[in-house]
Amino acid sequence: MRQDGREIASADVPGWRLVYFGYTHCPDICPISLQSMAQALDALGSIGERMTPVFVTVDPQRDTPDVLAEYVSSFHPRMIGLTPHPEQLPALAKAWRVKYARVELKDGNSYAVDHTAAIFLVDPAGTVIGRYPHDLDGSGLAERIRASMLAR
Repeated sequence: MRQDGREIASADVPGWRLVYFGYTHCPDICPISLQSMAQALDALGSIGERMTPVFVTVDPQRDTPDVLAEYVSSFHPRMIGLTPHPEQLPALAKAWRVKYARVELKDGNSYAVDHTAAIFLVDPAGTVIGRYPHDLDGSGLAERIRASMLAR
């Protein structure tokens, strides 16, 4: 489900995509990765303008469409936030080879989600052609994306 509450399928997001799986309560890795994605899109110029950044939550219990709408808008104006239905998340994660696990915090009142921290480049046909580490800065990510696209 999109951040605007509409149901969505991958065919509804045409063209090139940069995809990241995370959650809005993530204290560090997710916001840094999303910022790098936004910087890479800007650094890629006209190539970046043809890409849609996508954030898929691995915490659908807390990351409602409204929460995601506010969160993704702070990173990039074209970023789409997706909240899978909780029963669909395991199959979606398996298809993308993304791991996630809820971890109860010591305070007993909250939890974190350990998850794969990778940025995926998806071509217009829906094929993942690049998987990049989360710790690349925007220019490093842009270089990797450009190289992956040229290799096609």
